[in-house]
Order: sequence, then structure tokens, then C-alpha cells
Amino acid sequence: MNLFFRFLRIFLPAFFSRVHTSLMDLHIVRSAVWLGDQDPMGHMTNSRYSSFTDLAIMNYMGRTGALKAFRKRGWLPVIQYESFAYLRMLRYPQKFEVHTRLIGWEDTRLVFQHTFLSGGRVHAESTMIARLTGRKKLRVTADMAMEALGVTLDSPPLAPHVQALLEDLRSAAT
Repeated sequence: MNLFFRFLRIFLPAFFSRVHTSLMDLHIVRSAVWLGDQDPMGHMTNSRYSSFTDLAIMNYMGRTGALKAFRKRGWLPVIQYESFAYLRMLRYPQKFEVHTRLIGWEDTRLVFQHTFLSGGRVHAESTMIARLTGRKKLRVTADMAMEALGVTLDSPPLAPHVQALLEDLRSAAT
């Protein structure tokens, strides 16, 4: 991860928080575009958006208690798919927020949405599909993850385009 100091600023308070948030809550990471975040065109480079979604997922997992519960069981999160829509540029020294939300799950995959906002406007959006892997190739399902977190939830309905992405991942795995 190339945002080490930001990682410490965001992750440590999330990981050591005594109060856990709900899995379905909106989780927000606040930051600003630094000089080193820019590409030669003067806006935040595309790879930085992906780094910020990694930070946002770590914040989410720390604040919900998922990281501790999953590590205890030897489960590791793996990003299987991520896509971005870049709508507006973020430039130095612009402040922005990354809003992260779990939008649903199916079988072994969890689906997250990240929205990059600045000044009340959407600058980029990401759809991320993750799964958990266990020791000795254990197949970890979303139901197992919910049980480990002590919650009973049904997935909200997934949009047709997300269902199509999940079907593509299933097809590619066979």
C-alpha cells in the first residue's frame, strides 16, 4: 500500500475502536489530494483511487469488527473485481471523501460501492467484489462471515448489472 501514513491515520483508530458500526452503515474516509497523488496532467492518478478504496475497505473492516473476527478464523479478504467510473478530476489540494457501503452479497462474494465526493459532487465511483479465503482452501461463504460477526442479515437485492458481474465471475471460475 503506497499510502502508509494515511493508512496509519485511518486504520489505527478504526481497528482499536471499542464501538463497532453496522455492516450496512455508510463508512467515510476523509482525505485530500497531495502533490504525490497527481499524474503529469495535474489530477489524481487513477491508481490512487484504487489505493483509496483499499484504505476504505480496511476502515470498514476495522470499524465493523470484521478484521478481528476474520483474522481469528484465519480468513483473508481478496478483491476479485473492481471497476471505476471517473466523472470529474480531483486536483491538489482538493479535499474529498470516500463513502463505502456494503451493497449486498451472494454465496461467497461481498459487493461494495465506493463513491468519491468533493464539494457535494460525485467525482468517481467504484464497484468492488471481494471474497474471503480460509486456511487449507476453506470455502468461506457470506453466511459464515455473518455468523462470525454475530449478525443475521439477508442481502439487499442486487442491481442487474451487479448480478451480471457475479455471473461473469462464476463463469470464469469454472
